[in-house]
Amino acid sequence: MVVRKPAHLFLDELGIAYDEAEDYVVIKHAALFTSTIMSRLLARPNVKLFNAVAVEDLIVKQGRVGGVVTNWALVSMNHDTQSCMDPNVMEAKVVVSSCGHDGPFGATGVKRLQDIGMISAVPGMKALDMNTAEDEIVRLTREVVPGMIVTGMEVAEIDGAPRMGPTFGAMMISGQKAAHLAMKALGRPNAIDGTAQTVSPTWREEFVLASKDDEVVDA
Repeated sequence: MVVRKPAHLFLDELGIAYDEAEDYVVIKHAALFTSTIMSRLLARPNVKLFNAVAVEDLIVKQGRVGGVVTNWALVSMNHDTQSCMDPNVMEAKVVVSSCGHDGPFGATGVKRLQDIGMISAVPGMKALDMNTAEDEIVRLTREVVPGMIVTGMEVAEIDGAPRMGPTFGAMMISGQKAAHLAMKALGRPNAIDGTAQTVSPTWREEFVLASKDDEVVDA
C-alpha cells in the first residue's frame, strides 16, 4: 500500500509501521491499515457500522440532501430478481458520499444526483496520472449539492479527474477534509475556516499534498 508523503504523517498518528522511500512510504500490510482505522472508529460511542447494507437512494427535501435510503446489499443488487423488501430511512443533517469509482456499487451517490437532476453529468474519471490525481481528489473534495459532501475517488467520477491507481495518500487527506467540511456545515469548529480548537498537528502539512496554494482551505 503506497502512501505519498506527507500523508504518512497520518500513519504516524495512528502508529502504523511502514517502509520509507524518498517521497512515499509503503505499508507492508494493507489489512493492518484498514483494521486499525476500523478499530479506532468503532471504539467511539457514537459510531455504528451497518454490515452488508447498501445505500440505494437519497432523501431530498426542498433541494437539499437530507439523508439516505438503505436496504440489504443483496436486495439492492437484485431488485429485478428478488422479492421487494421495504427499505430503511435514515435522515441526516449532512451526508458524506465516498462510494469510489464507477462499478456495481461505485459512484452511486453522484450517479443518483444525476438521475434526479441535481447535477448535470457524471463524466467519469480520466486515464491514470497518479500525482495529478491525488492533488485533484483532495482539491475537489467538497459539498457538491446542499447537504452532500463527496470525497475519495467518487470525486474523480463527477469532475473527470485522472484515475489514481494504487496510491492512497489522497484517500486519507480527502477523507479528513470531508470530515472538516461536514463539521463546518454543522456549524462546529473545523480546520477549513480555522476555528478548530484541537486540530491534528499534521493537518496543514498534509494539505500540501492537495495544493501548492490556499485553494483547498477555501473550498
